[in-house]
Amino acid sequence: MKKLHLLLLAAASFALTSCLEIKSTVIANKDGTATIEESMLLSAQLAAMAAAGGGQADQLKGLVMDKEKAEARAKKLGEGVTLKSLEEVKSPDGKTGTKVVFAVADISKLKYVPFEPEQEGKPSKTEPMTFALSGSTLTITNPEADKRKEADPNKPKKGAAEIAQMKAQMAMMRPMFAGMRLSVEVKGAGGIGSTDATHANDGTISYLDIQFDKLMDNAEAFAEIMETGDNGLSMADAASKFSKVEGLKIEGKKVVTAELK
Repeated sequence: MKKLHLLLLAAASFALTSCLEIKSTVIANKDGTATIEESMLLSAQLAAMAAAGGGQADQLKGLVMDKEKAEARAKKLGEGVTLKSLEEVKSPDGKTGTKVVFAVADISKLKYVPFEPEQEGKPSKTEPMTFALSGSTLTITNPEADKRKEADPNKPKKGAAEIAQMKAQMAMMRPMFAGMRLSVEVKGAGGIGSTDATHANDGTISYLDIQFDKLMDNAEAFAEIMETGDNGLSMADAASKFSKVEGLKIEGKKVVTAELK
C-alpha cells in the first residue's frame, strides 16, 4: 500500500497542473527471454515542470527517460537486460513523452521495480518483482505485496471535517485528473492460457491499474484510499478492501502463476 499511496499523492500534486499516463508492461516468452515496455506521456505543462525540476517535479524528471538514463536503468534491471529502443511518442490528445523497450535475455535474472524514478543519492528501498519459468509455467513474485508501512504515531490523522472537505472538493478536482492513468501489466508473448491472478483479461495480468476518471466518480472511496495510506495497509490489504472500486485494480497476491501459450 505504501507505493500505491505515494503514487496517488504524487499524481494528485501533478494533476494540479495537468495529467500524465504511465504504463509498464513485462512480456514473457516461452524460451525464457522477455521484453519490457515502459511509456510515459506528459502534458505540455508537466513536461515543462519535469524539465525545470524541483519539489515533486524531481520525481517526474527521474521518470522521463533519455538514452543515458535508459541504459543505466537497464543495468539495474538485472544481468542480461539491455536497451532495445527509445522513441519519442505523442498521443492523440496532445500529450508527449517516451516509450522505452528493454530486452531481457533471461527472465529469471530480471529484478523489476516499475515506476522507479532516478533520484541521485536516494537508493531504492523497494524489493523488486522476480520471475521464474519452468516449462510453460511463469511464476511472478512480488515481495512488496504483503509489506505494511509502519504508521507514524506523531502524524495526526485526518479528522471528519478534513475528510468531508476532501469529498466536497472532488467535483472541482475531477477535471484535473482527466485522462490520468497508471498501470503495471504482465503478458505472455503468445498469450496466457490460465492464471491465478486476481485481474486477468485477454492474456494480460494487471498488477496495478489506476484510472483516475473512474476513480474520481467515487468520492467516498478516493478519500478513503488517500487516508488509509497512513494506516499501515499492505498492497494485499488494499486489494481486498478496495476490490469493488471501479477504476482501481491491485494484485494483492505475493506469488502469481500463469501458463504461457
